[in-house]
Amino acid sequence: MEKVFLRVLREINKLPSLDRNTFLKLNSFQLEALSKIVFKKKIKSSALLSSQSPLSKAQKYRYLKELVDKGLCKKKHNLFYKF
Repeated sequence: MEKVFLRVLREINKLPSLDRNTFLKLNSFQLEALSKIVFKKKIKSSALLSSQSPLSKAQKYRYLKELVDKGLCKKKHNLFYKF
């Protein structure tokens, strides 16, 4: 676990400052949702909203909208895609 964590920190450190700032502003729900979107390529919003996060559905929708607005993923109807 520690080796994986250190590898992630090294990769974050390699990012340009603008991308690093964008990444560091993401909360835990957004990181979890983004990882699901990247690995499954297409995922329904209901699958993203069923996370164990203590946030309300409205907050989760707002955070998903932020991901789309920042250009980290695309949304079409009820599906989220990676670029």
